[in-house]
Amino acid sequence: MKNRSTNKGLRGTFLRGCRSIAALLLPACSLAISSGAAAQADYPSRPVKIIVPFGAGGLTDSLTRLYAKELSERLGQQFVLDFKPGGSTNIGATLVAIAPPDGYTLFVSTIASNALNKWSYKRLNYDPDALTNIGIMGVNTFYFVVRPESPFNSVQDLIKAAKESPTGLIYGSHGNGGANHLITELFRTKAGIKQLVHVPYKGPESHLDLIGGRTDFMIDGAAINLVQAGRLKALAVAFPKRWPTQPNLPTTAELGLPDITITTFFGLSAPPNTPVVVLEKLNQAIRAIAANPETEKKLLAMNMIPMLATRQETSEFIRQQSEKWGPVLKSLDISFD
Repeated sequence: MKNRSTNKGLRGTFLRGCRSIAALLLPACSLAISSGAAAQADYPSRPVKIIVPFGAGGLTDSLTRLYAKELSERLGQQFVLDFKPGGSTNIGATLVAIAPPDGYTLFVSTIASNALNKWSYKRLNYDPDALTNIGIMGVNTFYFVVRPESPFNSVQDLIKAAKESPTGLIYGSHGNGGANHLITELFRTKAGIKQLVHVPYKGPESHLDLIGGRTDFMIDGAAINLVQAGRLKALAVAFPKRWPTQPNLPTTAELGLPDITITTFFGLSAPPNTPVVVLEKLNQAIRAIAANPETEKKLLAMNMIPMLATRQETSEFIRQQSEKWGPVLKSLDISFD
């Protein structure tokens, strides 16, 4: 009975934190599942492919597998992952944009593919605004991380060393123009650092080089799992409020860097002109999965929180993210061909 009571208390604390964060992220979101009947349609009648714009083995892989398994069980067909990393999600996004609009090719949408790339790339082979938003699987934020033996024990230590370094500290990202790259350059300008050396990677190699000492720091979301495993050290969270799963980490707002915040999301999108009945069926399934207490526990283990958003709320949330980062990208004068 003692363990049950303790677990219930922890779960209650977590859910209260999630509700407050969700309210901050999307004030208009109802966070409730419609009581209406699920769309009656034959979809899906064959396996569904989910294009993942990152390599296997990372946070996106784990999260998408969780939802793919649940979608397979709920909708009676296999949902299989297809990894297409590269180009700051552009490769995967392009493939789904030109796929038949029948619901059998889906895409793991992210802040890069659906909100940032239209500002940071001069030419794209897809229109981010034309991707059809289905729903959000989970949201998280970024953390300042270093290797455990690093001399940096705070963000202030990092800033001091960066200003004193004649060549600039080295940081990794998941690709040019990606969220890691952009928020780190924003950090550089707001902290008054003249120079940082950027090394773009395609996936988890960025974490391995940080652990191995080939880079000095990183601002990343998935790296928090390596912090919990003792392979990296977290200095702060890039968010206005304490993150529910890491309540002891100071926020960038507390450290005097209120502009260095980010909300990353992992959703599902479909090609333009996908039938509404298919989109609604998928959205209802995603929200039902996210509302399951077992899913909440698994998201917590990934340092993520659920956001039970309708299709319209999903599109509005992504629009807000795009409008937030557009001026930032212009001020940083970052663009790619």
